[in-house]
Amino acid sequence: MNETAVSLRSRAAVSADHVRARETSTSLSISLTISRVGVDFLLLLACTMLGGAIGHVLQRIASFSLTSQQLLVGSLIYSSLVLSLLVGENGYPRVISLLYLKETEIALRVSIKAIVVCLVFAILTRHPVPRMATLSAWMIGTLYLMMGRGWVQESIAKRFAPSLSKRRTLIYGTKRTARRFFTGALHSPMLGIDPVGFVGTPNEIADEIYSNDYFQRDSKPVIREQLSVEMIRRMSIEEVVVCDSLPESELNRVREVTQAANCLLSLVNNQEVLTNRVPAWVWEMDGLFVTTTSMSEPSRFYSITKRLFDIVSSAILITLSLPVWAILAVTIKLESKGPIFFRQTRTGQNSRPFEILKFRSMKADAPKYARSPDEHNDPRITRVGRFLRQTSFDEVPQLINVLRGDMSMVGPRPEMPFITAEYGPLESTRLTVPQGITGLWQLSADRRYAIHQSLEYDLYYIQNRAILMDIAILLHTLVYAAKGI
Repeated sequence: MNETAVSLRSRAAVSADHVRARETSTSLSISLTISRVGVDFLLLLACTMLGGAIGHVLQRIASFSLTSQQLLVGSLIYSSLVLSLLVGENGYPRVISLLYLKETEIALRVSIKAIVVCLVFAILTRHPVPRMATLSAWMIGTLYLMMGRGWVQESIAKRFAPSLSKRRTLIYGTKRTARRFFTGALHSPMLGIDPVGFVGTPNEIADEIYSNDYFQRDSKPVIREQLSVEMIRRMSIEEVVVCDSLPESELNRVREVTQAANCLLSLVNNQEVLTNRVPAWVWEMDGLFVTTTSMSEPSRFYSITKRLFDIVSSAILITLSLPVWAILAVTIKLESKGPIFFRQTRTGQNSRPFEILKFRSMKADAPKYARSPDEHNDPRITRVGRFLRQTSFDEVPQLINVLRGDMSMVGPRPEMPFITAEYGPLESTRLTVPQGITGLWQLSADRRYAIHQSLEYDLYYIQNRAILMDIAILLHTLVYAAKGI
């Protein structure tokens, strides 16, 4: 196994640790969201009832009486409508905006929509509405949504914050973008980011940097030390976030340091990631585009489900296709001497070698590890082999490899060892997942070229893989199976 593959396995293990930590905190994140919605509903209900009661007292019209039951039912309907609209308008985001302004704007918009809906419904149904009670209830409820809600939501988040999984993060830079990122991470505990400090230049004036807030209350120190592997390990840093614009040479050095330290690297508002083919997760933090340049690891549920799916599907397909196997075996034997199956060593997940199986489509004396044919009239291909390759039936025996666990139904195409031995860091990413019978590259028109010339297909799959995507690829394979040579 080459050093690059070892490094990638180690880096993937770090990413897997982060995934397991995220899985552990998923239930806490759900509990946090439920608590935020529940507390909002109860407090909004209380404010609406209080406002309705005050308005009813102020109205002082004996001809119109508002009972406690009517007040409760009306407040319940209004509060339920507001909470439904809040959830639909992303009123409970993972990322809190600067000074909580977007959330306040959403609350105001939702409040106006809710009261308009209620009034239109009352007019259409000709239901009498106490004007003063309705106005007072709406005003006090809106005041809570715009002012009190921010404090309540922050208090709930702080209550859950110690239980949420967080990764120790070092912010590279001290300018405005670094401060914005620090603010977003600090006030958004569901992101799981624990900012521990800023990496500045020796000439940096400030000793600490405060978050953007109504008060100067949260700050982290500025470290006037060059980023190094020793620093990352000493401070137990799990992620480095580059916020300042850096020369290419300095950015490459930061990449090398983080890779050597098995540390995640994220870039903020960096245009390079738009053309970089390295797997990356891009997300937004209140206007800042953050790109984490590391391979994402799937959940344990996905890994178990994928393996179970491989076992069941391959077993069923082998059973159903046994008569076809027998017919193909006879025709292969009748046309040319040699074995029915073609066997060749390939490199699997984590650089583990295995023996791949195919129906033999070339003459028995054809070089075993020569370049694969790319023309229909290649003299090495037999007549039966031409049909096998045209219909992709030559790949069917690989169902045995899937059943054994050497391969998966869907994944990057396995390469020969002498090719993978020359892989660099980018190409070695293909070996961090199970290799597959079919995949995005296998379906594309670029399959006629070498795999390393079309890495974007495999990198896209690795970054976005999911059970439904695997099923979608298999469905596409059924449609396009006959386009091979």
